[in-house]
Amino acid sequence: MQAEKPSRVSEMRQALEQEILEGAIRPGERLDERALADRFGVSRTPVREVLSQLGSTGLVSIKPGAGASVVRMSPKQLIGMMEVLVELEALAAGLAARRMAIGERNRLKSVHDESHVAALAGDIEVYDRLNRELHELIYAGSRNEHLEQQAKLIRSRMRIYRQYPFQHTARPLKSYSEHDFFVKAILEGDSEAARMHMHNHMTVGGNIFVDMVVGMPALGESA
Repeated sequence: MQAEKPSRVSEMRQALEQEILEGAIRPGERLDERALADRFGVSRTPVREVLSQLGSTGLVSIKPGAGASVVRMSPKQLIGMMEVLVELEALAAGLAARRMAIGERNRLKSVHDESHVAALAGDIEVYDRLNRELHELIYAGSRNEHLEQQAKLIRSRMRIYRQYPFQHTARPLKSYSEHDFFVKAILEGDSEAARMHMHNHMTVGGNIFVDMVVGMPALGESA
């Protein structure tokens, strides 16, 4: 059989990753190689490659004899990751205030302004997308690739569980008002203020996330 094109592997990975992150495939759910091969019309070899790639991002767990399944994390693991993310985000904001180029600062302001419109409209989906872009702009602006990779990895792993605090009706506007402090500090090049305000913002969001996690029924148990 002719080997599948790399683009096909990429398409499969993107499709499965999106389904996992959006909750269509739930934490703990088994990913059957044969079923996936039939679904995508490919051999099992590229399916194994895709599952291996997803395993390297922390979204999928592969165990000998048990196969692959979507990672299921305990509340303790999730809370630990949130604590690390708070510090990474604060560090990124402080570095970005010192290192961001003019064009990047302009884009940051533009995204921030767009998110205000989404927050006022109560458009949670658009606000969530702009929120991700805003934070990723700050990671890139930190000029620290290791920090950027780790922050993105933690966010991607947590996203399975975070239909985020934006689901709370008032949260987009509250989130935007918190963003306003650290965005202005970054635009003004005030590293200490940017770091402090980002830390405060992430701590508030982190506390909401922790409350949500501890209220979830047995994350580490089978449903």
